[in-house]
Amino acid sequence: MLTATRLRTDYLTDPIGLGNPRPRLFWTCDGGTAQTAYRIVATRDGDSVWDTGKVSSSKMTGHEWSGSVLLSRDRVKWRVQVWDEDDRPGGWASATFEMGLLHARDWEATWITGDYTPNKKHRYPVDQFRRSFQGRQVASARLYVTACGVYDAHLNGARVGDVILAPGFTDYHSRLYYQAYDVTDLITDGANTIEIAVAEGWYRGSIGALGARNVYGTQTKLLAQLELTYADGNRDIISTGNGWGWSDDGPLRFADLKDGERVDLNREPSYRGAARETAFSLVPTAADNVTPREKERFTPTVSRTPSGVQLLDFGQNIAGYVELTAQACRGQQLRLQFAEHLDAEGELDMAAIQVRAGKPNASPQQRIDLTLAEGHNSYKTRFAVFGFRYAIVTGDIELATKDITAIAVYSDMAQTGRFTSSHPLVNQLVQNTLWSMKGNFLDVPTDCPTRERAPWTGDAQIFTRTGTFLMDTAAFMRKWLRDLEDRQMPDGRVPCVAPDTHNNEVFGMDQLKAMAGAAGWADAAVLVPWQLYELYRDETILRDSYDMMKRHVEFQITRTNRTGLFGKRFPKADRKYISNVGQAFGEWLEPTDVYKQSVLKDLIAPHPEEATAYLAFTSRIMADVARLLGREEDIPLFEEYARGCAEAYARQFTPVDSNRQSKMVRPLAFGLLDGQTADETFAKLVAAIEARDYRVGTGFLSTPLILPVLSKWGRTDIAYRMLENEAEPGWLFQVRSGATTVWENWDGTASRNHYSPGSVCQWIFETVCGVDLTGEQEFTIAPQPGGTLTHASFSYDSIYGTVTSAWRREGDHTAYEISVPSNTIAHIRLSGGTVATVGAGTWTYREASTRAR
Repeated sequence: MLTATRLRTDYLTDPIGLGNPRPRLFWTCDGGTAQTAYRIVATRDGDSVWDTGKVSSSKMTGHEWSGSVLLSRDRVKWRVQVWDEDDRPGGWASATFEMGLLHARDWEATWITGDYTPNKKHRYPVDQFRRSFQGRQVASARLYVTACGVYDAHLNGARVGDVILAPGFTDYHSRLYYQAYDVTDLITDGANTIEIAVAEGWYRGSIGALGARNVYGTQTKLLAQLELTYADGNRDIISTGNGWGWSDDGPLRFADLKDGERVDLNREPSYRGAARETAFSLVPTAADNVTPREKERFTPTVSRTPSGVQLLDFGQNIAGYVELTAQACRGQQLRLQFAEHLDAEGELDMAAIQVRAGKPNASPQQRIDLTLAEGHNSYKTRFAVFGFRYAIVTGDIELATKDITAIAVYSDMAQTGRFTSSHPLVNQLVQNTLWSMKGNFLDVPTDCPTRERAPWTGDAQIFTRTGTFLMDTAAFMRKWLRDLEDRQMPDGRVPCVAPDTHNNEVFGMDQLKAMAGAAGWADAAVLVPWQLYELYRDETILRDSYDMMKRHVEFQITRTNRTGLFGKRFPKADRKYISNVGQAFGEWLEPTDVYKQSVLKDLIAPHPEEATAYLAFTSRIMADVARLLGREEDIPLFEEYARGCAEAYARQFTPVDSNRQSKMVRPLAFGLLDGQTADETFAKLVAAIEARDYRVGTGFLSTPLILPVLSKWGRTDIAYRMLENEAEPGWLFQVRSGATTVWENWDGTASRNHYSPGSVCQWIFETVCGVDLTGEQEFTIAPQPGGTLTHASFSYDSIYGTVTSAWRREGDHTAYEISVPSNTIAHIRLSGGTVATVGAGTWTYREASTRAR
């Protein structure tokens, strides 16, 4: 029987506090071949608010709400029934969603803050706010809360929800989110107490590479509204304002996202002070996003460093924090400091994660200082997250394995991709990439969880497709695209980092502001929504981002037909289509034996080759997007620059006069070359790869492109040799060196948790196992066995259901097993010549083995 499964509202499961007044409904199908019709029925308080009737359609995704107008706080139960290919109805499946506070007038609460005037040069204890009230039996209770800073809330001593570092990171000048919690079970008859702690977070705390503080404000503040609904329909609202107690004398003497926490476990907040009313210019809105939560837990092995310091090894590099217990005497001290790896002498290495390592103001500190109480002590980090595998323990006591646990913290995205093969190092590479994603997808996609922890646009655009194969990123990236648009400048320029972290601020100036619009980084404005569309087939992603995408390309066009101070000179005929002004990074992070970076060449001068290639590429994508969305008036401009930039590129940047792989990969990947020029460029690329003995020679932008280019041109055999190469520089060199996450650079001297080089996994999923979503409810499965692999399997929980492609060499034959989800089709193309179009089910094939080439 065909039934609907995995029901979601706006990509979320049973959300509370939804902000979209016209939410969209999604499901997948299971237990049959094809959906031929559906019926959606929705009720509010038992009354029907939407009934589609039986609709003849195979559509499972993006059903926009067309029922009664949804109001603030509405709780809706919706059900769906589907009919199969024989017109037989399946059973009903149900889900719920609840609307949040949709209008400014819904907020009765007033902003409050602590009773002190902050000084930018000082660091402060955590503010704690409290209010007591009388309660009685409630039918429902909801807490709506946000902060300038990060908060956690407790009702009658119990923690409210499981969201970590709420309300998350945004550009607080443009947008602030709130969370909604169901606290019905926490309300008691009689006396109740709500307590909310607010720490500095991204708002006032240390962010960016140099630990800039007070980036968004100096005064942390709180807004909360507890709504109690009784069985008789009456309501009470307990909201922030006058009457809330305040204290800063509790145990958290200091708490910073990157630097850590200083805690005195002998203290309790007195609440002798009174909160002050204050104001904030923005009305909070719903994030409609997955939230950071506690995830996997790890226990350490315990040893000592050569200097005799106690060392904890948790076995996996993560972003997270710790929970510990300790027996102690009152006043004893305990310090933990965290890092990703050890130096050559076996001591904790902070140099790779601190810009000013060794100096008192080095950031991040990644340190916990505890003053212990008499007897049994319990501690868990509340307002900091560290990037670490190792920790050292110093002070008056030591810890045993049983005393401490590391907890991974990341946004609550479901894992969607699972890969395995006969090659243990390749399997570990995929796992390392997944762990680097987990370590950096905490409300925003950051480059690393340590030194910078900055949401770099370039990293995001490189990794979006890989990341969406690995985890369900739809809600997460939708939120981040709003962050990106919030940071877009009036002229259309897109920054390198969004939200802003003052990432490299020196003498009060952020050098990255001058880099806004950098090719390959700013192009995230186009490439991220486009790649999300390709894997979710959701036009709404493109519609919501279209203005940002268009303005970005129009700005990049203004950089053509000009020659800046450091720009190269080009013939007049091509100058119109060559981008030749503006600071940029170029390829960035190529192996040093291939290309040595310099400040002048790679941070000050324009990069016409890279910039022109990206303008041609994004213009072509924008022409397709405009056509898809019916924006016919925009197509001519985009087509002109797609064509003009490609032709100018071919004339001015080919033939390539160096052996840098990136210079050959990019034009081939972006389709900028035709005919003999393309053939000659590819031949030169192959020669350059062979000359490096199949080691990686590309940098930041082109590393994700090189293996797909090789396969596109029929040399998957070379791609396998590069992937499986264990020499430095290479992906498996890191794995062989003991990496549990992906490193920023090939030798591991910088951050050891950068997901972007792991984008090679896209090729593993799309070529080794051959899985690609090529249309609505339509896959192409075209695996290319090769290299030393004797078997490989990839399973992907797509927007339309789980698709699996597996192959195994059996003597002189290769056996394939392909599973296609209900209500979809797959075009199968196997390397031995088999071609088939199939529907739902599991399909097996056996062909004479061929080696990928």
